[in-house]
Amino acid sequence: MTTARAVHTDLINAFDYLQGAGLLLYSPTPRLGTTRVSWHGAHDFDISAPYATVEQYLEWASQSQYSAVLPDASLLQMTYDVVGGSVVGHRLAYVPCPVLVDEDLIREAGFVDVVETHLDEGIASVVLRSPVRFDFDPEAASPGHPASHLTFNGPDCRIACVAPMHPFHFLDFVFRHYYAELRDAGSAWFDGYAGRTIDERVLTQEDRDGMHVVWPL
Repeated sequence: MTTARAVHTDLINAFDYLQGAGLLLYSPTPRLGTTRVSWHGAHDFDISAPYATVEQYLEWASQSQYSAVLPDASLLQMTYDVVGGSVVGHRLAYVPCPVLVDEDLIREAGFVDVVETHLDEGIASVVLRSPVRFDFDPEAASPGHPASHLTFNGPDCRIACVAPMHPFHFLDFVFRHYYAELRDAGSAWFDGYAGRTIDERVLTQEDRDGMHVVWPL
């Protein structure tokens, strides 16, 4: 059985450790609602645009629409909906910073100002890195739209996943694949907690017959 409070506690514990270990730049306290765990001021996003944009990143960053900021000014957005002891939805997104920033500088100044300064230098400062999102939305499940799926580059990319993703597992995914040196520095924590699971498998036979993502359950 899963509760919103348990997910909230897991997020607080994870962010406290990661920020204390220097693996996050900033992580505001997650918001606990009746059924939703997210960040303060979170709202429903228009994620139907065909591609991510610099303007979208700047809007989210300047309005504090994130769960945490990574040392390179990339964003994490983590939202869970829990009803009746089960996770009924989640949106877990890694949003890369659209420029390569001076990480020492953003620890001294506001990261949004530093990003905007880099962007003022012109298009040569922009790097092409796609957001990565793990969604769980069983009510919208249909052929070609798995209940749990991985999306990157565009909204029509939906790679089936075996189950909803625990927040610790999502954080391990991000650090393992994008910040390997930082993960190595915190390997004891990641190795001890990244195997946590949350709720049951939802992979259908149709999903199993095609390309899909499986992690230890």
